[in-house]
Amino acid sequence: MGFFDIFKKKPKFNDDLFGELTYVTYKDASLNCYEGTIHFQGSTIGIGIDADENGPAKAQKEFFKKLDAEYHHIKETIIIPFLKKELEDALEHTGLDDFDNQFDFDGISIERIKDENIKWSITYDSKPMRHYVTIDFENMEPTLVGIDG
Repeated sequence: MGFFDIFKKKPKFNDDLFGELTYVTYKDASLNCYEGTIHFQGSTIGIGIDADENGPAKAQKEFFKKLDAEYHHIKETIIIPFLKKELEDALEHTGLDDFDNQFDFDGISIERIKDENIKWSITYDSKPMRHYVTIDFENMEPTLVGIDG
């Protein structure tokens, strides 16, 4: 990619589930992805989907639908307990008693699905910390928390 390539208009892709997405390409085609915004749990958030020029895979779409349908359970049984443990020091003054008011959705990213192994992440804007918090998952198991901002 040359310097002036950043000013080129990115190709758009209309997906039946995710809507209008921008296709982002790299020299290493395995890094190509789609980016856009989508309605999720009452919020408009960013979406990133690793995929080739054919668009998001059926398995990625099915996973997103499952994530949307089961989000409340995932949040209560996996995300909140994980963040309480991982962010204990950062949240020592505010605690994590009102997650929905303390953390705003920012985005979801879904990698290519291989052998039914799903790697994905969810990012929140943490009001008490004034940072973005990203949780990486393998299937429904959180593997890492990142804080930036």
